[in-house]
Amino acid sequence: MSENKTSEAQKRATQAYREKNREKTRKQSAKSAAKTYINKYCSLEDLNEVKTWIEAREKEL
Repeated sequence: MSENKTSEAQKRATQAYREKNREKTRKQSAKSAAKTYINKYCSLEDLNEVKTWIEAREKEL
């Protein structure tokens, strides 16, 4: 027996928020993906590459 815990009204509200705030939700998603990559999948070599990206971005800002 599989019942949805989220009401239809809540689903519509969530969808409306995401449509209204596309850039914010896109940024949150990218941040989450980066954190997951670093914490779960990154090797030491990969981590050093990410550090160089961060340093380059810091210089841009």
